[in-house]
Amino acid sequence: MNKKISLGAAIAYMAIVAAVVFCLTMFYSEGRYNAMYNNITEREREYALLAEIDQYARKTYAGSIDEESIRAGIAAGYISGLGDPYAKFLTDREYEAYQRSETQKYVGIGVTTELDPDGYIRVRTVYPQSPAATAQMQAGDLIVSVDGTSATKDNYTELVGSFRGAAGTKVNLVYRRDTEEMTVELTRREIDTPTIAMTMLDNVAYLRFSDISDNTSEHLDTALRQASQSGAQALIFDIRGLQSDNVDVIGNMLDTLLGKMTVIYAEDLTGAMEAIVDSDESEVTLPMVVLADNGTTGTTELFAQALRDTGKARTVGENTFGKGTRQSYYKLKSGAAVYLTVARYAGPAGETYDGVGIPADYEIHYPADLDKGATMGNPEYDNQLRKALEIAATTIKTETANNTAAG
Repeated sequence: MNKKISLGAAIAYMAIVAAVVFCLTMFYSEGRYNAMYNNITEREREYALLAEIDQYARKTYAGSIDEESIRAGIAAGYISGLGDPYAKFLTDREYEAYQRSETQKYVGIGVTTELDPDGYIRVRTVYPQSPAATAQMQAGDLIVSVDGTSATKDNYTELVGSFRGAAGTKVNLVYRRDTEEMTVELTRREIDTPTIAMTMLDNVAYLRFSDISDNTSEHLDTALRQASQSGAQALIFDIRGLQSDNVDVIGNMLDTLLGKMTVIYAEDLTGAMEAIVDSDESEVTLPMVVLADNGTTGTTELFAQALRDTGKARTVGENTFGKGTRQSYYKLKSGAAVYLTVARYAGPAGETYDGVGIPADYEIHYPADLDKGATMGNPEYDNQLRKALEIAATTIKTETANNTAAG
């Protein structure tokens, strides 16, 4: 049975609905207005502060003012004020140089390094047939100066960056081995940089990473084939001291090792999780151990976390650094760019390691009295590697016994 309402009741009902809509609209508009007003007020304060500084500088500053430097300084100051430890401002020239470096092949002297506690540049790896290898440099050598500039903790990044450059250009190094100092002039050239060295230690394949490059996932495929052909029954991945922000290559490596699942997530500023890397059904089933330390940084940590989250591997060594953030470049109209943190990474379990790192299942510190650059990777001295080999051997025996019982 249909009920009819009077015209007056209908008009009253419509009035109530209109009032509710009006109130909601007013609340929303007021909120937007307040936010906009506060934003405008804050910007006015910023501009007023800058204008006041500019006024005094132009009236009283005894030096000359470079307008371009002023603009770059203001932009860099804003980025610094965000409190983002990884954010930075790049001038148009700096951003152009960065883009060139991303598209060019590796041209340099052929070494990987780490910061020595005394501020020197310690050589970790010398690439075969590189300028450094030709000059008979070795892992463990301490570079004490580059082109006449003494190496310190403060200029480590700058000096190591100078190892790369245009093919045919030269760099002069002074390096120390034991108590002897040697001077050498190296000519930079293009180098095919192997990033993974595979060594068989009994029935365990020891894969030592020296770098993460665009070709590292291909190097991993090659190393795994070599391990299989050599009869490896377990794998040890050594990513100690390795820094990377290349999530694509890490994702490709995890795709090779893990079965069908989401292996990498990104958590945005709202806390929402987005799946950014999925692996297919193929996987490597050998027992795995990951060697990591407090120098393992960035997406390299994500490699350890994903293998640990899935139960594929145990970790040995030290808690990793804890840089789990994702950054992106944004080009500005002027040609300059800003580099900002936009998300945090998480492994298959959906937990981010940013600020906390990846814990070691077996925490072991490298002997302080040993030269790490010269002894790392040698089981006679490397106690972390010895523990990884012990875990691998135990896992092999356990799986062999389980298979025998099942058969």
